[in-house]
Amino acid sequence: MLVIIDTAGYMAIEGVEFSKAVYMTIISITTVGYREVFPLSTTGIFFTIWVILSGIGLVFYITVSIAEDVFEGRVRKIFGRRKMKRFLQLKDHVIVAGFGRMGEYVCRELAERKLRFVIIENDSRRFAKAEEKEFDVLLEDATKEETLLLAGVDRAKIFISLLSSDADNIFTVLSCRELNPAIFIITRALDSANEKKLYKIGADRVISPYELGSRRIVNTVLKPNVVEFIDTMTYHSQQISFSIEEYAVKKDSPFAEREIKGSGFREQHNAIIVAIKRNGKTLFNPGPTEKILTGDILILVGEKQKIV
Repeated sequence: MLVIIDTAGYMAIEGVEFSKAVYMTIISITTVGYREVFPLSTTGIFFTIWVILSGIGLVFYITVSIAEDVFEGRVRKIFGRRKMKRFLQLKDHVIVAGFGRMGEYVCRELAERKLRFVIIENDSRRFAKAEEKEFDVLLEDATKEETLLLAGVDRAKIFISLLSSDADNIFTVLSCRELNPAIFIITRALDSANEKKLYKIGADRVISPYELGSRRIVNTVLKPNVVEFIDTMTYHSQQISFSIEEYAVKKDSPFAEREIKGSGFREQHNAIIVAIKRNGKTLFNPGPTEKILTGDILILVGEKQKIV
């Protein structure tokens, strides 16, 4: 743009042809200055001074920017690796692949709930942004298996893939499932057509932002009070004493193999069992004679201090 503007300036001020104008521009910007291609008027002289100064400034700016990006990228990568060495013994943590707009929001929510998580981000600017927020972040490509292992995917409990394309999410989910068959994988599908593919290769939950957003809007229109209640219970539970939680029934649980009415759940936890997830199916509003089995996941509403 500078060359085009300066060439046009010479042609307008001195009335010279294009070839001479562009030649004069180049030798001025580069400060070579072999000779004046054509006699300069007073206006032309001051214009040439501007061309030289702006050219030097532009070249200097470009050089500094390139050097800064290269240097900072390498330094951050080195320090990122050194920083991650402290988390080699990390276990049952959350890995978030991608620190875009959604990734930033997810990490903020995880931090507020004091969950331990590690971010994988290959963009240096997003990496720097995550570091500014004092998040544990690795400057690497999440689609590479060595990167996943460096983030501790074999010891992690949950993996969240929020990369910028469905292709990258598919590849990352596949690699993650191979490295840790027991990990719980959550991913995003930008195209709803890829949702089934992500489930097939091992994703446990696939979130479609556009579909989820549209459903929320429609529900807000039809049932605004219900949506407000669920939001309050789910996202603002720190401000109130009641919350929606889940409880996994293990072999040594005092509630295992007992009917709901005789389990003492209400008396001990002051909580209501609103649903039971069993063998991939969900039983809503179970009756008092429903038996609680080992391996069940109970969806509860009650005082979070007594449930958690």
